[in-house]
Amino acid sequence: MAIFKLSDKRQMYRIYNTMPVNCEMLDAQGLATEKTTIMAKDISSEGIYLEMNKTPPLNSMIKLAFRLAKDTQLINAVAQVARVESLEDKDLFGIGANFETIEENDRNEIKKFVDHLNINTLLALTISKGASDLHLLADRPPALRIHGEIEAIDIPAFSHDEITKLLYSIMTHLQIRKFEQEKELDFGLQYDLANRFRINLHQQKGFMEATLRLISTKIPSFKELNLPEVIKDLARLKDGLLLIVGPAGSGKTTTIAAMVELINQERKAVVITLERPIEYVHTGQKSIIKQREIGIDASSFSIALKSTFRQDSNVIVIGELDDIETVKNAIAAAEGGNLVVASFHSLNTLQGIDRLIGFFPPENRKQMLSQLANCTKGIVSQVLLPRKDKLGRVLACEVIIVTDAVKRIIRGDELVQLPTIIQTGSSYKMQSLFESINKCVEEGIVDAEIAKSYLEEFTKYGHK
Repeated sequence: MAIFKLSDKRQMYRIYNTMPVNCEMLDAQGLATEKTTIMAKDISSEGIYLEMNKTPPLNSMIKLAFRLAKDTQLINAVAQVARVESLEDKDLFGIGANFETIEENDRNEIKKFVDHLNINTLLALTISKGASDLHLLADRPPALRIHGEIEAIDIPAFSHDEITKLLYSIMTHLQIRKFEQEKELDFGLQYDLANRFRINLHQQKGFMEATLRLISTKIPSFKELNLPEVIKDLARLKDGLLLIVGPAGSGKTTTIAAMVELINQERKAVVITLERPIEYVHTGQKSIIKQREIGIDASSFSIALKSTFRQDSNVIVIGELDDIETVKNAIAAAEGGNLVVASFHSLNTLQGIDRLIGFFPPENRKQMLSQLANCTKGIVSQVLLPRKDKLGRVLACEVIIVTDAVKRIIRGDELVQLPTIIQTGSSYKMQSLFESINKCVEEGIVDAEIAKSYLEEFTKYGHK
């Protein structure tokens, strides 16, 4: 696979830019045979993409006249048709054409336009700065989250229209249509061999905005993640439910990726992951790994999860337990002999179990607590703390092994007793979040005051 330099990416990059184009179809002698006005959808310094209601012959020439925006100069060019495709749900055809004749000033004007709206420049900066996230907001400069702190990028703010062009330029026709219908979209973007972005599009006050999370394609080891060895033991289980909980941005997806990679290296199994979007890409080693993206390969977690029952699965990874059907199917899969590893947004273990059961009507709470107690094998609750040396963040986690005592507590809806069980459960390799954070302080990784603030926040939500 070729590795492109940023300059190569710029040259090949097309900016989504809808604009009217005056066209003249040219015959073999270069004479105009038909004049019409059509819409262009994107443009680069090398060519243009048009939508037409007819299909011009490949290699035929089209004379073009257009403006990149209302207040820009008129650009004239002759382009050769290089590609023709039918468009879904439209009586139109997509026409890709390469510029054959164009004034150098006009080409430079297009280059300037493309460079200004080329999102690759921002993605490259995100990577070089070691940021975890890039935030794109209308009428505000882009911002990076670096080691947990937000820092604005020193460039002019993008308008709402420019933000739309930036983001639509990296989306497919289907993704654009889906976002315009639902006003929300999650998808993944492979930047290069080493870096991938998880992208969330949303609207605020009618304006399109985005959060782009940087994900290294290299799956970190347990040691690099500061994960305790007991999580390896959980990943080696043959069946049952494992819950990985924590607030947004606490590294749950990375922990699960490390667990899947361990299974991949050690076990001959069929592993099916259900993700929105796919972040880490696994290559099958001992295991067969099928990665399904919700929104592309299936319409919902619950529907995708049901179909895994007919796919000879051994391990099922659920990116998010987001509704009652998904929770019910996850429990059924775990009871049916699969190892189910599921992620869930929550501040800590107690809140996680309570919210999970909260999906169900009150009259079903006792039954679901009993089922959850019977099938759950372990719960990992984690947070990311800023390092003392300012070189990133370090993971601290709580680990609960579901012993008979823990089962009785969950079944009896006495969750407030869990912290006591964790404190006395060292023989089962349990550890509390307090122990994990304090260990980071003792080893000089995390500042004591920072640790104190996290512990105080944690105590507010059920742990004493």
